[in-house]
Amino acid sequence: MIPGPGAGRVPGSGARVAGAFGRACAVAVLAASLSACQGRTSSSRPAAPPPAATTPVGPKVAVVDFTRALHAHPRWPDVDALDRRIGRLQAELAVPTAPQFQMPQIDLQPQIRAAAQQELEQIKPQYQQQFNQTALALRDAARKELDAFVAQLRASTQAEFNDKQQALAAQISKAIQDKQQALDKDNEQFQQQVLEQYRLPLLNLQLKRDAATTGNRQQQQSLNQQIQAMTKERDDKIAAHEKANEQALQDFQQQQNQAYTQQLKDLQTQLNQSAQQQVAQKEKELNDRLHDTLVAKQAEMNQEMHTKLQAELAARQQALVQGARAEITRAEQQALANAGSARQALDAQLRDAQAERARLMAEILADLRVEAAALAQQHGYDVVLTQTVATFDTTDITDELIARIKR
Repeated sequence: MIPGPGAGRVPGSGARVAGAFGRACAVAVLAASLSACQGRTSSSRPAAPPPAATTPVGPKVAVVDFTRALHAHPRWPDVDALDRRIGRLQAELAVPTAPQFQMPQIDLQPQIRAAAQQELEQIKPQYQQQFNQTALALRDAARKELDAFVAQLRASTQAEFNDKQQALAAQISKAIQDKQQALDKDNEQFQQQVLEQYRLPLLNLQLKRDAATTGNRQQQQSLNQQIQAMTKERDDKIAAHEKANEQALQDFQQQQNQAYTQQLKDLQTQLNQSAQQQVAQKEKELNDRLHDTLVAKQAEMNQEMHTKLQAELAARQQALVQGARAEITRAEQQALANAGSARQALDAQLRDAQAERARLMAEILADLRVEAAALAQQHGYDVVLTQTVATFDTTDITDELIARIKR
């Protein structure tokens, strides 16, 4: 029951509380509410004359379907969610929790292989460093041997080039010298021939000039001009022939120089190719020898590393077996501890959920009581019942209450 405005307080009530009350309780609560209202009226107003003899007027009573109001509250879905969670937790706690123990893998082969790999990674850098140092020393020795061979080959090739260059230069020089001597001889022969050709005509002109009278200057002058012209013609022929031979000598020298230059290039190319072939052959010889030496050294170190690795793995295997036994013991203890911790966690979650539900229900009930009291005061109800079990002249304000709490 929720009292009306004259009661002075709003007692808590809910669907389960109302259901626990019987018919007599509802009537008793109603009577108590009426008494409270009458007491408030007599204490707050002066005594009035006795009324006329009429039919007594009963209290103004309202009723609320508290169960429906509870379920219509905006926060009732939170209560439903908590009820489902509480039920789930209680169901989990009702089942005995057995330790979830999983036997560790007894097959130690993967661990042994891992240990072998780990041990190999630990000792491999040492042997790798040793091998690298050996390989570096061998490569350095091979490079020095190749450098010495190249230096010796370069010196011998240069010496051969110098010798052949000198021979070619001497050959070219002799050819030019022979050509020059031949041309000089030709010039001399041509000069003698031309001089002989012009000797008699010139002599004849000179005799005519000498025989002319001294008074005839015009004839002497004409003869002198003829002598000069013939002499110039003779000298020009000789000069032209010498110039032609000089040009021929220059052309011959140019041809010989070009031939000399080309022969030097061909010689240089030939010597370079021969040197490159010899260097490549020597380099291949050194690389093959270095490869064979390193392969033998690698095999030797691998055997040494394998022997050491086997010794180390024997001790590792013994430690792994002992570790596996200790792991089984720890797993058993951890499974027991986890089972206890899991049940404690479920208990704590259940207590938290129950406390949350109680708090939430208290807030919802408080909201309903406040709003019901406000309705009672607004409409002047003397008593608001949460459940009626007798026939009263009552008004159902459930819908109105629900409308108020949903605002």
